[in-house]
This record gives sequence, structure tokens and C-alpha cells, in this order.
Amino acid sequence: MYKVMIVEDEMLVRIGLKNSVEWSKFGLEVSADFPDGQSAWDYYEREKPDVVITDISMPRMDGMELISNIRKQDKYTRVVVLSCLEEFELARKALTLDVSSYILKLTMTEEEIEQVLTGVREELDQQHNSTHVQGRAASASPDMELVKEKMFKDFMFYRIFSAEEFASFITDSGLRLSPVRLVVCVMEVDRYVSLKERFRDEHGHLVKMSLLNILSEIMSGYKRGEAVQINDRHYALVLHFADLLSEQAIVQEIRQLLEHIQDTIRHYFNSTVSFGISSVNGGYDSLPRQYAEAQRALQRKFITGSGQQHQGTGRADYTGVLARLEQIRNHTSIRELLPKLKEKEYDEWLDEMERGMNQERKSMEVTIYQFVQWVNTHVYDHNNEKTLLLSMTENLETCDTMPDMLDQVLVYMDTLVDLISKRLQMSDEITRAIEYVKRHYTENISLQMVADHVGLSPGYLSNLFRRELQITYIDYVNRYRIERAKELLAQSQLRSSDVPALVGFSPEYTYFSKVFKKITGLNPNEYRRQTTNKDKRVP
Repeated sequence: MYKVMIVEDEMLVRIGLKNSVEWSKFGLEVSADFPDGQSAWDYYEREKPDVVITDISMPRMDGMELISNIRKQDKYTRVVVLSCLEEFELARKALTLDVSSYILKLTMTEEEIEQVLTGVREELDQQHNSTHVQGRAASASPDMELVKEKMFKDFMFYRIFSAEEFASFITDSGLRLSPVRLVVCVMEVDRYVSLKERFRDEHGHLVKMSLLNILSEIMSGYKRGEAVQINDRHYALVLHFADLLSEQAIVQEIRQLLEHIQDTIRHYFNSTVSFGISSVNGGYDSLPRQYAEAQRALQRKFITGSGQQHQGTGRADYTGVLARLEQIRNHTSIRELLPKLKEKEYDEWLDEMERGMNQERKSMEVTIYQFVQWVNTHVYDHNNEKTLLLSMTENLETCDTMPDMLDQVLVYMDTLVDLISKRLQMSDEITRAIEYVKRHYTENISLQMVADHVGLSPGYLSNLFRRELQITYIDYVNRYRIERAKELLAQSQLRSSDVPALVGFSPEYTYFSKVFKKITGLNPNEYRRQTTNKDKRVP
């Protein structure tokens, strides 16, 4: 692999070029990138990369000076110029300094970039095989980011290395870190799944590399420490403040640094991140404890919402959650659809959510999901099965916080009420079809059988289901059967494997379990277990 250095003061152009090109395809690897010519020149003198891709107009040292300095020392390094149309004359002038090619930033296409890089690779191969470049390294050093990530994780999580060994690694690697007045910040990417989908980044590689580049660049500007990825959604920022004696000054600079990161990610990704922040401590030995402390602080995000900074062990701000619970409690339209005897239980569910805000996240998520199921079941029955469950599972699974989940509950309730108002005047044919399904759901009822009963063709009846209920005939029957299955699981001692045949499914349990989970979000045994636990909790 040949080493590549990218020099470009526009962050988006630099990060985009670094992460959008399949460099290995050309036998290349990006070993460094810089926002100005002086930093690039300092690196060049130490590492001598094989290829330099540089902008022309930059702070501290422009591209023309950088290229000139390189050529004074080395005529073999291949140089590619990034330029705008207005810099075209300068780009042409750069060609006299033995520049391999140039790329117009605003109009560059994948084909043009590939053509340029193919040409550069051919030039490098020719030089490598000549006597002029004997002894010159053509392969890249190991990926420093991966080495750094592994070292930090091994030390902070598994204590594989001693503090002395970790300190030696920091020094030998030239990392921006000191053991004096350390702080650990854990960053969580909010709504990570939605971000990946927006970038069409199935495995998250582009998101990871882009975030690491942004973190590295900003932290380099502050000269405050290092960032590593912990997992898909979490990153650790290890900061040091050897030059600041006042804790107030440290807190202020941390807030400024993290706000800079939040603003940059909001600008480039249209997304937010949340932070947990540890206390200040000295010595690398404190890092594992500080990481755990930052993680605990970050847990308050579930209650307070996304895009905030959390420090210390103070109580989370419940204002947003309480306001949403009050909206749900006063949702008059839903309360009117419940049987009168169930209104007290409706309030008990909300009381349990309010009391449980100090519980662990998983417990609260389960309670919210069970509440949605409870609302669906009782509103569904109260309306003589005319109202159908809208699956909330996928929406709730994408939520990062309790406010997000409660917002989804409110949307669900509003949608449910709206559907009820539209479906109260169903056609006589659909009403008779539903009544037939309710009487015969334990049997093998086909669309043809139901169509014959109401005097319509199967195709026409199928269209009526879609138009009036916004659901297919098969989905309606499955949902009705699952509602009856839920009752059997909650109220009887039957084995779960006996239930499918009793509600009209084939005795083959796997299919029943798959449909059950698709509709409820839980498999039958999980549903029975959680319903039993709920009955024990609610008086």
C-alpha cells in the first residue's frame, strides 16, 4: 500500500474525499489528513507519504508553497491538486512543479477521481521499480486508529495493561494526552439507526469514519486529548487539562468543546449527540473508573431527552416526561373509548410509569410497551373489534429516550382515535365479514368462504378490507387470532404450544410464534411472563 496525505481546509470536502473513495482498490491508503499546509508540511518531513492531494488556498501555508517545499526535498512524491474553477490558472502553474494531475472540487465525479488515482498508482509503480526509489517504503504503517482503539479498550475495560504500559504507549505513539487532570466524556449518537438509514450506510463504516474525523479535528484544535470508538453508537473522549488549575475553567472548556462537537455534527449530519461527563482526576489509573462514571451520567439521557450534556450524579430533569404523561392522562378521546371500569386501571398504568422513572431503562421500556398493548386491547374490544391495532413495535424500538417513546404513544393514540372515527360507519359487507371471522376464527376460514357468506367476489371483498380497514384480509384474521391468543396466554395455564390450534393457527408453533412477535413485539412466552409480572405489580 502507498501512503496518501490529504490537505484541504474545508472539512466536508476533506472528510468526504477520505471516506468516499475505495482507496485500497488503487493500492492506496490515507495515512493522514490536515486542514492547513503548515501541519501537512510538518507531517511530510517526518513521514514522507507517497502521495499528496492538496488544496491551493489554505491558511498558514498555501498549497503552492507546500508543493514547492516538497519538490525542493523530493521529486518522487506524487502530487494531485484540488482546485476550484477560479483557481484554474494556479492549478496550471502547479503543473510546472511536476504535479501528476488536478481535480476540480465542485464538479469532480467518481470516474474522474478513479482516472486520476489510477494514473498516480501507475506512476508510483514505475518509480518503485526504478533505482531512484530503492529503500523507500512503499507500504503503509498499521492503521493507527485501530491500534489506538484496541489499546484504550484493553486498558479501560479489561485492565490487560498496567498504567505504566499505557503511559508508554501514549508517549511512543505521540498522542495528545497527559495524565494530569483527566476527564472522560462518553458520546452517544442519538437515533443512530435513523442516521445510518439516511446515509444508506448499512454497516455504519461511513458514519464511524466521519465522526472520528470530526472528533479528531476538533480535539486537535483544542489540543485536549484523544477520541476512540467504543461501539457503533458510543465514543470515548479522554481529555487532559494540565494547563488549567481551576475546576471552573475546566468545566467551562469542556462545555465549549462539547458544544463545538454538537454544533458540527448538527451542521454536517443534521443529527444530535449526547454526552456523559466524568469528574476530574489525575493519573491514567483513574480512567476505568472515570469511564464508568461518565456512562452512569449518560444514562440520564433516557429521561431528559437527546442532545444534552450530563455531569455528576444529580437527579435527571423529569419535566419533559411528566408533561407528556399528563398529556396521556388527559387524552379525553382515548378515555372515552375505554370501558368505564377500565379508566382507573388506565391511571394506574400512568402512576406506575411516574413512580418508575428511577428504574433501569429496560424496565421502563417494557412498561411503556405493555401500556400500549393494554390500550389497544381494551379500546379494541370496546369498539366491538372494529378498531385494529397499529403496530407500534418498530417505532418504539427506534426511540432513544422516554420522551421519544411517549411522543410515539401520543401519536399512536391520536391515530387510533382518528381511525375509529373513520371506521364507525363501515359498509354492511365488511361488518358482516368481521362478524363471520369472529364466529369462525378457530376454523380454517379462507377469503373465499367469507366472500361467499357476504355475497361478494373474493377480489372485491379483499379491496374492501384494504379500503375501509387499511389492512389485508389475512392480516385482519391474524391480528384477531393473536388478540384471542393473548387472552389465553394471560388467563390460563395452557402450554404456549397448545394455544395456536385453539385460535385457528396450524399446530406448527414456529409460525404462530413468528406472527405473534410481528404483531406484539414479544414471543408468546415473553408476553405471558411480562403479563404475569404486571398482574403482580398492579393492585
